[in-house]
Amino acid sequence: MIRLLLAAALAMTMSLLGTRWLIAALHRRSVGQPIHEDLEAHQAKAGTPTMGGIAIVASAAMAYVISDLVLKLTERPGVFTYSGLITMGAIVAAGVVGFLDDWIKVTRERNLGLNKRMKIVGLLSVAIGWAVAMIVLTEQHTTLSFTRYDLPGWDLGRIGWCVFAVLLILAATNGVNLTDGMDG
Repeated sequence: MIRLLLAAALAMTMSLLGTRWLIAALHRRSVGQPIHEDLEAHQAKAGTPTMGGIAIVASAAMAYVISDLVLKLTERPGVFTYSGLITMGAIVAAGVVGFLDDWIKVTRERNLGLNKRMKIVGLLSVAIGWAVAMIVLTEQHTTLSFTRYDLPGWDLGRIGWCVFAVLLILAATNGVNLTDGMDG
């Protein structure tokens, strides 16, 4: 628990500082999202720096590594775990999908990056890869419980758990993506 709290606090701090720095750097280089829609409200967003996810994903990855190193220095059990590495890999992979989407928008100077099908294929690949890796490489429990895994709950089985996890990841990532697109 200490490791998670330390990593979360570090990631939040680095993300807040890193995003501010990255937005300023992107703004200086005129790297912003083009707006080609007829909606007047969206025209005010033209040139808004994009690719802020770089700072967020990099902060999460660095915080994971730093928290592990700090715990090792304080002689607490801070060992990279399969589940932690698999999850960080999935976060970075989902970040790559977002980066490609933004990169296409910026380099082709158009409002549309990856098409919907490519985004869903990319995120679906990440989600399936994460779920399968968690089942195969870790001792992932497949019981759905709203309290703890070792209390009575609904055992989804390996395939059911993978399907549930993939749907949950797709819903969350698309919800964030849609919300981000709505506010700029």
